[in-house]
Amino acid sequence: MMRSIVEYYSEHSGYRCGYCGSRDTNYSHGMWAHTMNVTDYQNLLDRGWRRSGKYCYKPTMDVTCCPMYTIRCKALDFKASKSQKKILKRFNKYLMNTDENSTTMERKMSTSGSEDEEPVEQGRDQFVECSRDHQTIDVSSIMTEELPHSIETVNESTTSYIGLSSTAVLKSNSVVKVLNEMKARTAGPDPTKPPCKKAKQQRRERKLEKLKEKGIDISNLVSICRNKEKQVEDFINELSDELKQKLEIKLVRTNPPSPEWVATAKETHKVYVKYQTTIHNDKLEKCTESKFYEFLVLSPLLEEHTETGPECGYGSFHQQYWLNGKLIAVGVIDILPKCISSVYFFYDPSLMNLSLGTYGALREIEFTRHMNKSTPEMEYYYMGFYIHTCKKMRYKGHFYPSDLLCPETYKWFPLSDCIPKLEVSPYSRLNSNVDDIDENYPQPNDVNHINIWYKGTIMTYKHFMNICKTESTKELWEYLCMVGKKTYRQLVLLKGA
Repeated sequence: MMRSIVEYYSEHSGYRCGYCGSRDTNYSHGMWAHTMNVTDYQNLLDRGWRRSGKYCYKPTMDVTCCPMYTIRCKALDFKASKSQKKILKRFNKYLMNTDENSTTMERKMSTSGSEDEEPVEQGRDQFVECSRDHQTIDVSSIMTEELPHSIETVNESTTSYIGLSSTAVLKSNSVVKVLNEMKARTAGPDPTKPPCKKAKQQRRERKLEKLKEKGIDISNLVSICRNKEKQVEDFINELSDELKQKLEIKLVRTNPPSPEWVATAKETHKVYVKYQTTIHNDKLEKCTESKFYEFLVLSPLLEEHTETGPECGYGSFHQQYWLNGKLIAVGVIDILPKCISSVYFFYDPSLMNLSLGTYGALREIEFTRHMNKSTPEMEYYYMGFYIHTCKKMRYKGHFYPSDLLCPETYKWFPLSDCIPKLEVSPYSRLNSNVDDIDENYPQPNDVNHINIWYKGTIMTYKHFMNICKTESTKELWEYLCMVGKKTYRQLVLLKGA
C-alpha cells in the first residue's frame, strides 16, 4: 500500500464565513495531501476532517462562528420521508412524460426559482387584482349578519337585504358565495354522506376486490402490504424499459483520469458553469476549467483494488446523470472502505424544479446500499458537514437516520439526540457521558514516532531532530492531536525540500 504524504499548516487565522457572512470568524486546521490512501482518509473523516480538492481541513469547532459537525446517514436503515418520496415520484413522472409534455415542463422550470429558495407566493398578483375589483363594496355588514341564502338562491329580496343596487349584484353575489363556502368548510363533513376516500385507497380496494373475485386469499396480502414500506430501490426499479425519456447514470473515475472522464470533461465543466453562475451567482472568472479541476477533479486519493472491495475499486469518482444522451447532473463522490462520501453535486439549472440536489442524494444512498451487497463494510453515506446555525444546511438532517460526530470524543450520536443541545448552544460536546474520552488521543512521546519525509528520505521525528535541532515540537504536537494516534503512524509529514 502506498503511503499518504501530507504537509501540515500550523497557521489557521480566521477567515470569512460562507454561512453567516461574518469576517474573520471561521477557523480551521489544514493540510495539503499530496497522496492519500483511502483507509487514512476514512480515519480522518471520522475525526472531523474533510477534503476540497487536495486540501484537507478540520474546523476548530469551539472557536468558529458556525460549528460544522460531520454527519453520516445510516444507509442500510434509511427511510425516505414523504417529501423525498414525492421527489422520486415527480422525477419518475418526468421520465414517463411524452416529448411534448417534457418540453413544456422544462420551459416552466427555466422560469422558476431554485429549490433552495423560499417558495413563491402563488396567486399573489391575482389576489391584488381581485381586491381592487371589490374595494368599493362594504362587506362589513355581511360579515356580522347571518347569511340568508346561498348564491344559487339570490333574488330581489336577497339584494334588498344586502342593501346593494342591481349593478352591484354580481360582485356581491361573488362575495356571498365565498362566505358561504367558508361557512361550509368550517362546519365540517356532511354527516349524511359517506366519508371521502383518497384515490390511492380506492385503487387499492378495487385491486383487492379483483384478487378476491379470482379466488386469491387476500387476508395475508393485506397485512403484508401494510407492513411493507416502499424503499428507494422500489421507486427506481418500478420504471419500465419503455420510457419516453431515458436516464442513465455512469460512474467514471477521475483520479487517475479515466478515458470516460477525459471524453466528457468539457461537457461536465459546462454544466458546472451553468450551475455556479445561476444557483450561486458566481462570476465566470471563478468558474474556469483550472479552478473547476482543482476543486472537483483533483484528488489526493489513490486508486485501490482489493479482493473484498467493490469491483470499481476505491478512490474518487464522478457519477454522471445522462438524460436522452445529454449530461444534466454530476455527483462528485469518494468511495471509501466504510462509506460513500459526497463531495459536491451540481446540475443543469433548467431542471431545478425536479429537486435534483435531493434526488442525487437519494440515488447516492441507493448506490451505497447497492455497494454494501458486495462490500458489507460499506454501510454509511457521509454528507459532509451539518451546520445547525445555518437553516439552509439543516436539510441534511432530513435524511433519516443520521448521526453527528462528537467534536471531543469522536463518537457518533443520533442527530435527533443532538438537536436539543445545538438549540441551546451552537457548539456542543454532544457526548453526554462526562467520563468518555477521546480514545484516539495521542501521548506526548508519540511525537518522536511521527514519520518525516526530509530531502527524499523517510525518518522518524526523533531522527529528524538530530538533523534539524531548531524544529519546534509545538506544531508537531498540534498535528498529532488533529490526526489522532490511529492515523499518524500511517501518514508521512513532508518537511523541507
